[in-house]
Formats: sequence, structure tokens, C-alpha cells
Amino acid sequence: MIIGLNTSIKTKAKLPHNLFMLNLALFHLLMTPAVIALNVGIMGMLLPLLLSLSVMLYTCLQSRARDRHAHWFIHAHWQLACRRYRLLLISYALTLLLLCLGWLLSLSANDPNMTLILQTVFIRISIMPVLIVVMVNFYLESSAISLATNGEIPDQFVQELSPDKNSED
Repeated sequence: MIIGLNTSIKTKAKLPHNLFMLNLALFHLLMTPAVIALNVGIMGMLLPLLLSLSVMLYTCLQSRARDRHAHWFIHAHWQLACRRYRLLLISYALTLLLLCLGWLLSLSANDPNMTLILQTVFIRISIMPVLIVVMVNFYLESSAISLATNGEIPDQFVQELSPDKNSED
């Protein structure tokens, strides 16, 4: 739905999506491959994860704060960013599951070299769900920035958050 708004509100509505894109670019597409290339290991992969989770937490806290203090359109875009972070959290859970599976399989190996090979293979495989979801989220957030710029919002958010929702039914 397109809503007639002033530029200031549209600019503020783009902020959560720009923050999301920065999170994806900085912590997933730059830092994670750098950690892998530096061969820091599994502990080094926790730094981008923790930084990304802190940005997610900030976004969700801001979304709740915007509920009380901001225009509903701005709040709706913060909510949209929070909901998109769910995809990323699901990919983190899948990655954790694959890492645990790799760890369990490496425990059964008698040869220390095989243990190292299994751990290396599963680290490489386990980051794939996150990378795929990062690419999907890049697309979704690029379109969300475009929506905010044009004063648009998905219809479900209009129904949930618009102060005029009773008059639209």
C-alpha cells in the first residue's frame, strides 16, 4: 500500500533497513570470510555472530521503542526488519545444528587427521545456510529500502499498525 508521507518520515523508515544491510555486509560478507581465510577456527566465527546478534537485538529493542514514540509507518518498517531477522536466526540455528553434527562425527574418528578433516569440512558446509539467507535478505532488504523510499508498506502491516485500520475495513 502506498501512503502519502513527507520525506522525513520516509528517511527515518529506511534506517532499520540500512542498518540491516550494514549488518549483512560488514559481519557476514566481509568479516566471516576474513575469519575463515585467517584460519582462526570456530572460535573466530563467534565474533561476527555476536556482533550480528547485537545489531539484531538493537533493532528489536528500537522496534519496541518506536511503537510508543514514532509514526506508525516508521514503526512498521522497524517491525519488518525484525521479522526478516527471523530468517537469519533460523539459518544460525541450522548452522549450529550442522556444526554439532560435524563435531559428533569427528568424535567417532580414530585418526586425528580424519578428525581435523571432518571438522574442516563441516565448518565449510555449516556456513552455507547463513550465506544463502544473507543473499536472500540482501534482496529483501533492498526491496524494503525501495518501499520505504516510495512510502509503501506491505498490506499486513497497514492492517496491524495503522491508526486508521478501523476505517479501512
